Amino acid sequence: MMNIHSRPYNKNVDFTRIMRFLGDLFETTKSYENWFPDRFENSSDTREDGIRIWEVVNDSLTPPSEEIIALTTRDSPKDYFLQVNPNYRNIERDMIIWIEQHFREKESDDVQKVNINILEGNEERERLLAELGYKNDSIYGYYRIRPGDTPIPSFNCPENFKIRTLKRSDYEQLALLIRRVFGHGEFFTADVLEWLASCSFYNRELDLVIVNPEGIIASFCTFRIDPHSRIISLEPTGTNPDFRKLGLGKALITEGIKRSMKYSPPFFYIDGAANTPAANRLYDVTGFTEKYVITSWVKRI
Repeated sequence: MMNIHSRPYNKNVDFTRIMRFLGDLFETTKSYENWFPDRFENSSDTREDGIRIWEVVNDSLTPPSEEIIALTTRDSPKDYFLQVNPNYRNIERDMIIWIEQHFREKESDDVQKVNINILEGNEERERLLAELGYKNDSIYGYYRIRPGDTPIPSFNCPENFKIRTLKRSDYEQLALLIRRVFGHGEFFTADVLEWLASCSFYNRELDLVIVNPEGIIASFCTFRIDPHSRIISLEPTGTNPDFRKLGLGKALITEGIKRSMKYSPPFFYIDGAANTPAANRLYDVTGFTEKYVITSWVKRI
């Protein structure tokens, strides 16, 4: 007998299964509406309480078989996401009800609005959210996509600069630069880079920097590759403010793409892509020409 049930996340049992589930979803749907594996790995430890799993259980087998069909994820105290096999969209109402209950239980009175963030254009989900009292409130962020078969442009590294892989001895310098470029604050340290290097998506060959003759990091980019689906994300990437307008970013990104091609990625993506004129120009010239919008649907609880 086939049943659908939900339960809390258990990292020891579920982490690898969820990573494979998310990778397989794109393979079967070719849709960008669900998280990709590296994003789940990057955030699951810090927002574990917001993960709930829905499974199809076949009780007629011994032992019973269990197949993940959906899960909720959480990016901040108020921001939730649905990861759903489209064959089971009928459970989305139950998932949203669980999110609201979880939000009420976990958050204090000063956080009164819950956000469910979805890919713009998912009309069925938009209708359901509107029916449940949500309003399309704002843009949460952007995806930039580069299909794997997109031609690779040619940009040369400027004279006197050198492209190389990141070394552990660079961690303190790079962490300081990332804080400077993105304003992450003091929490982004060499220890964070050490942790990222331990993740399944990390490939040192694809963790690149450009340095000047004095060894100062002028630009950086990391290509994260999911070993199962081969989906590659570009995060983080940035250029030292002291070395901008030299063409460093596009030279470094295209070098990373070239090194990545031996893994035959179905596509590259940038999550949380900046929407400034300079960033948009960089994305376009390096082939990240497809742009998708994530919208926040908000409800006062």
